[in-house]
Amino acid sequence: MTYDTQSYTSGSAYGIIGLSTLIALCYIIPAIFLIQFLGRKYQVKPLVLVFALIGGFFITGWLAGYANTFSHEWVTARLSSKNFFYRFEDAIMAPLVEEPLKLAAFIFAVYVVPTKSYRGLLLVAITAGLGFQISEDFSYILSDLPDVFSYTLSGILGRTIGAVSSHWLYTSFLAMGLVLIWCSRQKLISSKYSLIGMLYACGAFAAHLLEIYLFEI
Repeated sequence: MTYDTQSYTSGSAYGIIGLSTLIALCYIIPAIFLIQFLGRKYQVKPLVLVFALIGGFFITGWLAGYANTFSHEWVTARLSSKNFFYRFEDAIMAPLVEEPLKLAAFIFAVYVVPTKSYRGLLLVAITAGLGFQISEDFSYILSDLPDVFSYTLSGILGRTIGAVSSHWLYTSFLAMGLVLIWCSRQKLISSKYSLIGMLYACGAFAAHLLEIYLFEI
């Protein structure tokens, strides 16, 4: 047990974690305040945003790690040629695994605290994506600790800069795309919005895949 935890409990590790956390807070705090402001402006119940943030951070954040591992093992066990898959694994599998899980956090929040306005639903989706984004960033901080100091800090710095267009954006695309499709099928809005919804939903997976692919080049 001492061997397993000593790299995370040394003074230098605490310093790296603290500095990395401060960097991450540069986007986390403004994002939460912005969500709070928009929630008041558009009269979104605060509780639904709390559930979305918690669902994205805890439920989706924890499940994604297990799901990514399981999907990797399941797919590689069934492939005869693995070179292509190993090269593009993260770009292919991460969107397929993570987007449905983040959508589940969105559905969980609006199920517990019903929300019907489009602006409210959009804000809930953004909040669920942000919760997952925060969870993933901290998991990367811990996984990068065994590497050099500069690698850990450059990693979280890059993710902080990229936070302006990350999981909150993908989740909002997917959730609102499905909302438009559902409302169109229920004849609540024009049928043309069904196609727009499909483009949004597909755009969520495409944007997620593209971001990972470009990041790994």
